[in-house]
Amino acid sequence: MRSLGGSVQAEVLPANTLAKADRMIVWWTPAQRRQMFYENSEGKAAELNGRFFPQPPLVWKVSNGELCIRALAENKRPETSTKLAVAPFWNLSDDGRVCTGTMQRPDSASVSSISAWERGFYESAFTHANVGRLTRHEGGFDGLWSSLAGRRNRFPLDTLIALPQTVSQFVRGERN
Repeated sequence: MRSLGGSVQAEVLPANTLAKADRMIVWWTPAQRRQMFYENSEGKAAELNGRFFPQPPLVWKVSNGELCIRALAENKRPETSTKLAVAPFWNLSDDGRVCTGTMQRPDSASVSSISAWERGFYESAFTHANVGRLTRHEGGFDGLWSSLAGRRNRFPLDTLIALPQTVSQFVRGERN
C-alpha cells in the first residue's frame, strides 16, 4: 500500500465483523425489528410503507462501494461454511447486490461506516423486485411482509430460500 501512495488505517474489529480488507467489509446482524419504506409506481405494498417489521438475521458486504446482502437461516454468528439464503427484499439482484437508487451511501468500507450502510439501506425506498422469487411464504413477497407489518414476532426463517453459497464464497464474491 505504501508503495502505491496509500495507507490503511488500523481498526478494532467488533464481534459482528466477519471479514475486512482494504475496500471491503463483511458483517452480520441478528434478527431485529426495522422500519421499512415502500414506494412503487404501481402502488404495490403502499400499505406497508413506514411500518416496522421483524427482520431475518443478515450478512452484509460492502466492496468497492457496492452493497450486497444475504439472509441467514439461524439467528447466530455465521461461520465460513454457513450456507446463506436469499434476503427477501425488493431492490436486490439475484446475487444479493443492492440497487441503491435512493439510498444514502457512505464513502468507505470501514467499521465506523457499518451503521450508516444499514441505515441507508433501511431508510431508502424499496421500489421494485429484481428477481422472481424472494420467499417460500405461501403468499409470496406481499403475503410475507403483510403478515409481518407491525408485528413483534420473529421473522419466519422457514420462509427463506436456501442457497448453496457459503459465507466464505460470499466474502470472496463467488456465486454457486
